[in-house]
Amino acid sequence: MRILSAIVTLLAAVSVQAKTDKLVLYSSYDGERLAPILQPFTQATGIEVEVVFASSTDLLKQLETEGLNSRADLYLDKDIVYMGEANRKGFLQSFTSQGVTEKVPSHLISDDKNWFLLFYRARTVMYNTQKVNPEDLKTYADLGDPKWKGQLCVRTSKNSYNEAMAAYFIKHFGEIQATALLESWVKNFAVEPLKGDRDVIAAIANGTCAIGVANTYYLAPIVRDDVNYPVGVRFLEQDKVGAHINGVGIGITKSSKNTAAANAFLEFMVSKPVQEAVAGGFSQYPASKEADMAPILKEFGGFAEDMTNVNAVSELVPAGIELMKKAGYK
Repeated sequence: MRILSAIVTLLAAVSVQAKTDKLVLYSSYDGERLAPILQPFTQATGIEVEVVFASSTDLLKQLETEGLNSRADLYLDKDIVYMGEANRKGFLQSFTSQGVTEKVPSHLISDDKNWFLLFYRARTVMYNTQKVNPEDLKTYADLGDPKWKGQLCVRTSKNSYNEAMAAYFIKHFGEIQATALLESWVKNFAVEPLKGDRDVIAAIANGTCAIGVANTYYLAPIVRDDVNYPVGVRFLEQDKVGAHINGVGIGITKSSKNTAAANAFLEFMVSKPVQEAVAGGFSQYPASKEADMAPILKEFGGFAEDMTNVNAVSELVPAGIELMKKAGYK
């Protein structure tokens, strides 16, 4: 992930009627990474944002242990798996910011308005541009075609990105078809599942495999810096349900006593300058309808995304984890 080097501008329209000089943000991103975002908010409002940084799992444990006595006002995490879990466990409360509901499409906002995506990416197929005709890849099921036997690379199932993707498969294809889909993938593995998405992309580039699955934001900075890098992106399910998406989510904790300031922070985060600067720096798509995407993402081309509510997909994550085990996807 690229970190912003320039301070973003707070919209003058954001005002705060709050009796606080501090917000506490529980985050799976560290304070140093978030500083270019948080400092302008503090400069404009006088409200300091204290970041409590830990892993997603540890943050959820901390929220559970602390309950309503938690210092946290806001919870920010890297994807819908953890945001959904926080919501299911009752750690979040509804936001009231009109700026969020006006600027962010409804499918990116949980149906109970307890959390929403700030930025998002597609999890789709990457391919070796010297070996593969992208027209041969139109659906996630196509990756299980016997023609790709010994040519598919994937990341291990034991990560939240694939857990969310498996939930998407269940939502749209049902458990029986989703199981068969993943079983067909396993038969086509070129190597045992790799540690991370960057490893998958590197394996495609060096010829270990011809195709693989990864998040778009991992490829974006690579091809931006090397226009001859032999890996391309292909968005799947364009004639049907749309490509699977996931993203960085945020919500107000149920323990927050500073909800006015917390809602103002959410409004700040969906403002056009923040969305464009941060989403561009993170190589992700901005959630705000007003914001423009980074040039490298425009080069990937437009795509039809899954329009299912993010909360509905996140609720199927536990079933998705079991599905991957059943399919033999390690």
